[in-house]
This record gives sequence, C-alpha cells and structure tokens, in this order.
Amino acid sequence: MKLSANHAVLVGLPTDVDRATAQVLRAHGTRVTSSRSHADAPLRPAPDLFVIGSTEARPAAAFLDTDPQTWWADVEGRLSALFARVRAAGRDLVAGGGGRIVLVLDARGLAGAAGATADATVGAAAIALTKSLARELGPAHVAVNAAAVSGPPEAGFAEPTPHEIAETIAFLADPRLPSLTGQTLPCTGGTIRTRA
Repeated sequence: MKLSANHAVLVGLPTDVDRATAQVLRAHGTRVTSSRSHADAPLRPAPDLFVIGSTEARPAAAFLDTDPQTWWADVEGRLSALFARVRAAGRDLVAGGGGRIVLVLDARGLAGAAGATADATVGAAAIALTKSLARELGPAHVAVNAAAVSGPPEAGFAEPTPHEIAETIAFLADPRLPSLTGQTLPCTGGTIRTRA
C-alpha cells in the first residue's frame, strides 16, 4: 500500500513549515504543489491531500483593552479565509472520490492563552470544524484531521521544529490510516499534553 498521498496541495502555511512539509511528503513519493508556487493552472493529477494553515498569530493584546470591532473583524477574517480554503478542498476531494485534509492550527485553541483570545478562538473554531467535517465528509471517503502547533515558545519547553511539524502533518495525512479522522494532534514541544 502506498505510504502517502499522490498529490498534495499546501495552502496558508508559514514558509518554513511549507518548505519542510513539501520535503517530507516528497520523500514519501508525493507530488507537492504549494500555494506559494501555484498559479491558476489545473492541478494534475487531481490532489488527494490538502494541508491548510490557519496559524497566523497576532501580537499579544489584553482582552479587556481590545476594541470589540477590531477583535471580531480579526476573528471573522481569519475564519472566513479558513472556511473558503477548506470548502474548496472538500469539494475537490469529494468530486475526486476521497482524500484527506489536514488543518494546521494554533494550539492555543486547545488550552487558551492570556493575551491571545483571538488566536485561541480561531484555533478552537478550527478544532470544531475538524471534528464536524470528519463526520460530514467521512461518508464521501474524506478524512479530516488537525495538527495543533504551539504559539510562542514557553520557558522550559522546546519549540517544535518545522520538520517535526511536517512529520506530524505526514502522519495525519497517511492514507494507510483511513479511520484516523476527526483528530487534533498537538505538536507543541510538551506545552500542551492533551488531544481534542
């Protein structure tokens, strides 16, 4: 059985994680198209894996001092972009007979963080989206999982490297694990020791 997808599309990942993920997936024989290098040309073969990032952390801000319109606009903007990316990927995969989606999200959605309520809210929403889409798209043979990546490093904990994040993505994207769906796996260097 093949160890990886045939064609992966990487969208919205930080540059270093995008590069590492492409390297890891290519080592497993996957063709990789990055949104950074992709024009509007048709994708051939059709993708059977989409890796979609939603980790663009914002500067720390005290919640009580935050303008509500600014906060909602930030959350809504990021969730709208995530919605559009995931919906397009889901439609492509369902039309193609199945595949996998791996979201790369902010781990503060698992545990929260002072000064990062918008980041935590977007991360938590992405976790809920992962679980719901796993149920909704599962009958169409589409698995949906998430890698929860830590925000700024905490004292005493090692920040995961881009390669470690890429290996986590590759595990969640493995088509040999069709029943692995709806899961969020922390890749946090030990700062969060739970699964959602």
